[in-house]
Amino acid sequence: MPTALITALSLLAQPQPPPDPAQFPLVAHRSMEIDDLDREIQRLHDTVLLKRGQLGSTQRLARRGLVSRSDLERGLAALHHEEAREAEARAYRALKEYERDVLGRVVPLDESKAYDLLLDWLKKQEAIARLEVDDRGVTLKQVRSQYRRLAVSRQQLDDAELAYNSALAKAALNQSRQTRVRMELAARKGEKPSDPAEYERLKAEHLKARVRYFEIVAEGARNRLTIALERSRRGLIPIPEVAIFQKAADDAEAALAAERKKLENPGAS
Repeated sequence: MPTALITALSLLAQPQPPPDPAQFPLVAHRSMEIDDLDREIQRLHDTVLLKRGQLGSTQRLARRGLVSRSDLERGLAALHHEEAREAEARAYRALKEYERDVLGRVVPLDESKAYDLLLDWLKKQEAIARLEVDDRGVTLKQVRSQYRRLAVSRQQLDDAELAYNSALAKAALNQSRQTRVRMELAARKGEKPSDPAEYERLKAEHLKARVRYFEIVAEGARNRLTIALERSRRGLIPIPEVAIFQKAADDAEAALAAERKKLENPGAS
């Protein structure tokens, strides 16, 4: 029998310390969260089953030429979105359940498992974020086409552009979080020695991901300022309110500059 397995079995055989009464509120809170998640997961699963049934009906109608291709694509996109949300909720539940059991001393802390659960949850969030980017990108393309034909207002175009920017920012933030977790994991290899070169590579990747996130945020802040200036010029918002958007844009640019500085000198961060 491998030594690692023998060690693991011996650890499992050892009695765990009794639960810490001081941790009861946190353990109880985790249990409440898990109960809520169970109900939400069931709701999401029911929605997935409903969407699958609706898509099946739409596909049958499409084969008979009774629905458009765009209707079919919308049905498929809706199903994928609900499936991704259910998968994310299940990953989050697994993480919360492990947190509860560690806090309650039901199981010993396994750092590798904790990182795996956290990364799995972040990857499930990434799937949702990518679907939102695709969906809002398609919407933006449609709204731009409609705007050129004067079929929608400038405000509707602005809203579509800002929604797309928000989706990009959410996806970029997720990438930044994943690279941070992988970077920390590289520094904690358990029984294996850490690899300094791998750690530095992941650190640079993390800093680049953060810069990308702040670039998107700064772009969104600049766009909001431009929209505010235009609406102020047309008398739709008071001139003093423009200062709020100006400050937000200035703050976003300052945050971006700080992140770029960290990327230029990673050893200082």
